[in-house]
Amino acid sequence: MYHPSSGPRRQLALSLRMIADELDDRLWDFTLHSGDQARFYGFRVFLPGETLEPGVLYVLQEEGGAFPLDRYPYLSIGERPGQAEHICVRGRTFLETVNELARIFQRFRDFEAELNWILSRGGGLDELCAAATSYLQNPVYIHDNAFTILALPCYVEGMLELEYNPETGKHFVPLWLVEDFKFSEGYRDTLHRKKAAIWGTGHYPYHMRSLYINIWDADHYRARLLVNELHVPLRPGDDLLVEYLADYALMILRRDDMNAGQSRRDLTGMLKSLIATGEADRRDLRVLLTALGWRETGRFLLAKLQSQDPENAIISSGVLRNSLFSAFPGTFLLFYEQQLCMIADLDASQLDQASFRSRLAPFLRDSLMYAGVSLPVESVFYLNTAYAQASYAIEYAFRLRSHQWCMSFEDCAVEYLFSRIETPAPLSLYLSRVPKFLRQYDREHGSQYFATLKSFLLNERSVPRTAEALIIHRTTLLYRLEKITALTKIDLNNEALRLYLLLSFRLEEEI
Repeated sequence: MYHPSSGPRRQLALSLRMIADELDDRLWDFTLHSGDQARFYGFRVFLPGETLEPGVLYVLQEEGGAFPLDRYPYLSIGERPGQAEHICVRGRTFLETVNELARIFQRFRDFEAELNWILSRGGGLDELCAAATSYLQNPVYIHDNAFTILALPCYVEGMLELEYNPETGKHFVPLWLVEDFKFSEGYRDTLHRKKAAIWGTGHYPYHMRSLYINIWDADHYRARLLVNELHVPLRPGDDLLVEYLADYALMILRRDDMNAGQSRRDLTGMLKSLIATGEADRRDLRVLLTALGWRETGRFLLAKLQSQDPENAIISSGVLRNSLFSAFPGTFLLFYEQQLCMIADLDASQLDQASFRSRLAPFLRDSLMYAGVSLPVESVFYLNTAYAQASYAIEYAFRLRSHQWCMSFEDCAVEYLFSRIETPAPLSLYLSRVPKFLRQYDREHGSQYFATLKSFLLNERSVPRTAEALIIHRTTLLYRLEKITALTKIDLNNEALRLYLLLSFRLEEEI
């Protein structure tokens, strides 16, 4: 997704007014005390003694213990008056309230994910307005500062009658109305607003109320987004929502500006080229990095996702893609060779390799999928290497068919390196003779020296751990090691020899 300033993704927050609007639509009985300043990324049931955090709406039970009612926003079951912004719900149980909040936040998160996905795959203003129309249940459209319609996904009877320019293929506000606007003091005043506002029924020539927001690019007025009140009443909380929409619209406008000057260069195509060859035209690369908010050097991770069931086509899973994009800021998703690939800028997302895998695991579990994850690479020019690593990791996951849904390359790097060993003669001729000798000796004498030496090396010469692994007394272990040394004449204090022996044990299993 293109974001010109703060990275490839935005996370939106609800206001208390927006939550109250949803409760009001459900005919709940409540009181609202809000200055419309607090913003929430989630909600949490308050537990006495816990450390409170900003950006969280706390839910108070009727007997919820001491809560700082003057400092942190909250929603209470029953009356709990305080100085902080809050909602007091009446006539509802604690469980009903928590479930309703979960529905409200999930509906909003789904909408946020849809907006982010539109941007991530290069969607336009029409798609943005279509999504907003569905969410707000009123028609949404955008015109630029020259009154040309930039987005009008649906026309509803009662909206302003537009004219059409066959040369540009665009609709526009009729010239006569534009001329009237020039002389309207009320309309001229609206051009300076930075916040959302209502254009009411008393303002000619509209016959309905409209909620509007000007789209500013720095100090330059570029366009206006409008919501016509034709199907359902506008709600006070819609103001913040259209301000969010204006930010998304500006991202699309800036991206389209760039694309128009770059001969329709395609971000996905450039990333596919980097994955396939590790090469890219320098001018194209600048466009790519600017659009994604990345740098040429950093920490990049590539993951490949594939359904455990070949009949379950991942390409049809738009819900999964939306959810992934919402959960992984700084990540670009694309289909390459019939598989979904995630390219993550770990610096932009402020994730490390372990937290990336941890966050990905629940999606894989719920969708019955495997993922192969590369090691971090330090440049976009190494994405082809990252892709090869992710490919081997997911192939290894399918071979194991275990409960390890997310396979990192480091989990199977030894197998990968072994598979790339080439020798002019059979590989067995290059291995230490010690494992083979001990195996044969054990058969002839009923000893267990092969397993003892192998376990001793695997446990890094730790006597307690080796004895525990073999379920023997440490005295027995020391006796066996003494016998092994006497039989083979090896020096277990030699680090290079120990590595050679360990590799020989491992490779002997592969032959």
